[in-house]
Amino acid sequence: MKFYSISKKLITNVKNFYSILFFNIFSKCKKQDIFVGWGRKRSGLKAQKLAQKHKAKFMLLEDGFIRSLNLGIENAPSFSLVCDDIGIYYDATKPSKLENLLNAYESNQEELDKAKKAIELIKKYKISKYNNNLDIPNDYFLKDENRVLIITQTANDASLQYGLVQNFSTSEMIKDAIKENPNSKIYIKIHPDVLSGKKQSDFDVYSLPKECKIISENFNPIALLKHFNKVYTKTSGMGFEALIMGCECICYGMPFYAGWGLTKDKHKCLRRLKKRTLEEVFYIAYMLYSQYFNPYLNQKSDIFDTVKTLAKYKNIEQENSNRLFMLGFTLWKRYFMKPFFKAKDNEIIFLNSLKALNKYKLRKSDKFFIWGKRVNFNELKNILIKKAQDENLTSFIPKISLVEDGFIRSISLGSDLTRPYSLIVDDKGLYIDPNQESRLENILQNEIFDEQILSRSKNIIKILKENKFSKYNGIKHQDIEINAKEGQKIILIPAQVEDDASMILGGFGLSTLDLIKEVRLKNQNAFIVFKPHPDVLSGNRIGLKDEKIILKYCDEIIKDCSIDSAIKICDEVHTITSTSGFDALLRSKKVFTYGMPFYAGWGLTQDRQKCLRRTRKLTLEELVAGVLIQYPRYIHPKTKKLCEIELCLDIMLKMQKDYFSKQYKKMMIDFRILMLRKIRRIYEFISEKWNLIKK
Repeated sequence: MKFYSISKKLITNVKNFYSILFFNIFSKCKKQDIFVGWGRKRSGLKAQKLAQKHKAKFMLLEDGFIRSLNLGIENAPSFSLVCDDIGIYYDATKPSKLENLLNAYESNQEELDKAKKAIELIKKYKISKYNNNLDIPNDYFLKDENRVLIITQTANDASLQYGLVQNFSTSEMIKDAIKENPNSKIYIKIHPDVLSGKKQSDFDVYSLPKECKIISENFNPIALLKHFNKVYTKTSGMGFEALIMGCECICYGMPFYAGWGLTKDKHKCLRRLKKRTLEEVFYIAYMLYSQYFNPYLNQKSDIFDTVKTLAKYKNIEQENSNRLFMLGFTLWKRYFMKPFFKAKDNEIIFLNSLKALNKYKLRKSDKFFIWGKRVNFNELKNILIKKAQDENLTSFIPKISLVEDGFIRSISLGSDLTRPYSLIVDDKGLYIDPNQESRLENILQNEIFDEQILSRSKNIIKILKENKFSKYNGIKHQDIEINAKEGQKIILIPAQVEDDASMILGGFGLSTLDLIKEVRLKNQNAFIVFKPHPDVLSGNRIGLKDEKIILKYCDEIIKDCSIDSAIKICDEVHTITSTSGFDALLRSKKVFTYGMPFYAGWGLTQDRQKCLRRTRKLTLEELVAGVLIQYPRYIHPKTKKLCEIELCLDIMLKMQKDYFSKQYKKMMIDFRILMLRKIRRIYEFISEKWNLIKK
């Protein structure tokens, strides 16, 4: 069986859902082949004609009811698709697969329970067809007014053409709403494609009666509908969202959800014979008729994953929106930050110092980001509050987040100026600082992890173990031989950088030398292996590397091997705050912490210190769900677009193999090569800036 597209553009649009061939006059068709087109567009009509001509089948495609983060007209990647081999859901002039299902399908209780769960998630996360929209200010509506909402659409929308609304204009609908609701304020909702300037509206704004008020802001539909009890529409999908939110819905056309007893209809469709509940219509339309795909994971999905993924990236988009001030970012870091903070129409401004803030006048929507602890959080907060007062900016609340590398960072070392593929953005604190709650700690302490995310966690643990991934991944894996006696307990001490923020904030004053002394004191008969930090060995950072001192307390020093290779040979890992302890947990090793790293205090490690805020006992899968799935941001190593960890790891694995074959075997990594890498990346950054200035 082959799927034939009439349009090359269509192949691009649906390549994630189907493998589609482009049809040409030389194609040889069989009865089981399928011609694919887009709804009632030209390609859809042509697909039906060719299917009839070649006595083959056809299938019409359309966007699903939960489509994307941004508008489809802006080429935002799609999360859902509907496929119909009978008609298309918005064409009420003929039967469709959805209409037939709504007439005949018998939902069981389990399916209806799933529908209720999905509806609650949609309401909780305010998920609609398009999701880059605004929440409503608390003072937008008057408190004691009755409100009616009229939902307008775009001119020449296919659902208007085929939705049996020829006898009604939007102006008539507005007049009816005014007449039928004399004690209510009439609000007019403009379609988001019209607000974006991409399309025209289906009514003349200038002919609007005085009793009406236009809602010209791109408000979130679910948030907006909370403020209404009654809506009027022709065929808008927002009418079904109104039903979800408990509103009375009057339909002037025949959308897919009309004619089943849920709406007050100006038309009748004699084919629609059955009375349906909201949950039945939702299940059949959103869960049976629709297909889902997660573009951030690059794999097929379901409605629950779709809602949660959109909620996650919607939140990131909102965090990235408006004007962003970046402080404490070195020149080479600035070059790599933009993909993590990309958003529609935002502005990123890097500042060299706090004084540079004086050049700008504050806005309420401004956001501020600090790299690690390079800028004092409280000092910045106080400066912003005073600046807001001086500028008479009332109700200004500083929005400050801290930024750090993620836990799966890159192929090579960060100190080699390599691009990071994950990043932490935290508006509460930093995960490396146990002295205050971070967003990660809040997730681990409070989040309820469902079976879906725990299943992902298990798979991620498997991927990390099989491919020997850790924070940095540019060192060859090898089998290490040490001189331990048979049966002797082997302890690994992964060294840390002495001036690293995690040591300063979470190390309780301990140094690496203090650590090896204490480990030896408590483990007289153990074989202790010391692994110097790669940044220290490379000469990029300061740390313990005097082998005479190290060998007073340790039995052996291992170098030039991956952390996976080192963990493999040991029974226990002892550390102050190193992420190697987290790597060891993933590899089922016992871990002893002497500081308070992010993975300590959850019942999975033996801890010298305590954090009274951390009271929950976690499984390894729950820890991974919080640490690696929910907390960081990831970018696709090649496209530089936001993605999920699994896709990032998949590409990194291919890049790592390439790294070993092309670089590791051919080059001796010495000081001169490291310096050349740094110079090259600084040059790339300066060149980019210079090109922008010239433009």
